[in-house]
Amino acid sequence: MMTPGTRTPGIRDWRLGIGVATGVTLMLAVLAPRSLSAQNPASMPAPRRGSGASSAANPTNPTNPTNPTNSTNPSDLSVPPIECWWKTDRNAVSVGEHFQLTLTCAVLATDRVSVVVDESSLEPSALHLTPFEIIGGQRFRDILNAPRKFFQYQYTMRVLGEEFFGKEVPLPRLQITYKVQNSLQGGAALQGREAQYSLVPVPIRVLSLVPPGAADIRDTPTDTFGDVETRLFRSNIFLIVASVAFIAAGLMVVMLLARAAVRRRAATAARHRTVSPMTVLRAAIRELATVRAESSRAGWTDELAGRAAAAVRLAGAVALSRPVSHTEVDRQTSASEGQVAAPAGLATLRGKTTMLSAAVTPESPASNGHTRPEGRGAELWRSLSQSLGVFTAARYARPSASSGRPEVEGRNGGLDQAALDSALAESEDAVKRLRVRQALRFGRRKPHAESAGARPTWAR
Repeated sequence: MMTPGTRTPGIRDWRLGIGVATGVTLMLAVLAPRSLSAQNPASMPAPRRGSGASSAANPTNPTNPTNPTNSTNPSDLSVPPIECWWKTDRNAVSVGEHFQLTLTCAVLATDRVSVVVDESSLEPSALHLTPFEIIGGQRFRDILNAPRKFFQYQYTMRVLGEEFFGKEVPLPRLQITYKVQNSLQGGAALQGREAQYSLVPVPIRVLSLVPPGAADIRDTPTDTFGDVETRLFRSNIFLIVASVAFIAAGLMVVMLLARAAVRRRAATAARHRTVSPMTVLRAAIRELATVRAESSRAGWTDELAGRAAAAVRLAGAVALSRPVSHTEVDRQTSASEGQVAAPAGLATLRGKTTMLSAAVTPESPASNGHTRPEGRGAELWRSLSQSLGVFTAARYARPSASSGRPEVEGRNGGLDQAALDSALAESEDAVKRLRVRQALRFGRRKPHAESAGARPTWAR
C-alpha cells in the first residue's frame, strides 16, 4: 500500500517522456527553417549585421568568408543551373539535304549566383556531331528573363552516306561544360567546380538520296556578303580601267582617221579643186563692168581689150563646159595677162586672191574633136565668140587689106571705139543670160572632164 506523499514510478516516467517529446518538437521547429534555407542559398535572406552565427552554422553559404574553398553544389539549388534542348526544322531529311538544328539553353543568372558556360565548343567551326556535317551556323543575341538567361545557336547541317537510307540517325550526345559562379559581399566572384550537362540525343529520319524535286546535290556557296562586295569593287575597278583604255583607243583611232582624211582631202583638193561656174560668171561680169567704166572715162586701149577678152574667155569656158584654171596668190599681187581676179571667198580669209583664166578661142568648138553646143547654148556661144574675136583682134593683131579679121581700126590710136563698145555690150548681155541659164541648171551640172582636148589653145 502506497503511503501519502510518494509518487509511483509509472507516473514519473510518463511525465518525463512528455517533457522529452516536447523538447524534441521545439528543437525540430527551430532547426527546420535553417535547413531549408541552407538548401536554397539563392533565396536565403542576408544575415543581420553583427550576427555571424548563421554564417558559421551554414558551411554551404557562399557568402561565408571563413570558408572560401567551399562552393555551392548545383544539386543544392532550387532552380536548375542549366537546361538545354534541341530543335530541328524537320524530322525527316534526305541525304545531302540541308536542314536547321537549333540549340537553346537556359542558365541561372541572378545577382548572387550565375552559371558560366564554356561556349567555345559550341561554335559552328568547333562543334562535331558525327555523322552529321555542320555547314555553317550563327549565334543569336541573348535574352534575359530573371532568374534565367537564354542563349541560342543555329546550325545548318546535312548527312552524307548511303548506309543511312531509310534509317533513324540520332544526334550524338552533347556534353556542355559549365561552372556556377557566386558573388561575395565584397564584390569578388567565387567560381565553383566544373560540371557537365548532357543533352538528350534527337533522332532524325533519313529518307532517300535527294528530295523528289531536286535534280542534283549542290553545296551551298561559302561566299559571304563581304566576299561579294570585294569582288564587286574589284570588277568595278577593272570596268573603269577597261573603259578608259577603250576610250583612249577610240580617240587614237579617231585621230588617225581624221589625220588620214585631212591628208586625203588636201591631196584631192590639190588635184581636183574646181571653181563653180557661178563664181566664174560673177568674176567675168565684174571684170566687164570695170572695163566699161574705164573705157567710158579714158577710151579703149590694148590693155582694156585684153582684159575684156580674158573675161569673155571665162564665160566661154562655162558655156562650153570647159575647165577654168585657178591659182591662189597674195592679195597684193596684180593679175597677169589673161587672168581675172575671182570675187572674195575662202581664199580672202586666208589673205589670198584666186586668179582665174581659161584657154578658149573662137575656134575652140571645132578644134580637138569637140562638138559645137546646140540650142540656146549655141546662141550664147555665138555672141560670146564674136565679141571674143573683136577683143582678141584689138589686143593682139592689126587689120590689113588682105586680112579676114574684123575691122577695128579707127580713131583714138587706131582702135574702133564703136565696135569695141558694141562687142562689150553684146558680151555683157550674153554673160548675164548665161548666168541665168546656169542658175536654172543648178544641181544638174556635170563636172568638167579633164582630157587632152581641154588643153590651152591660143590663136594668133
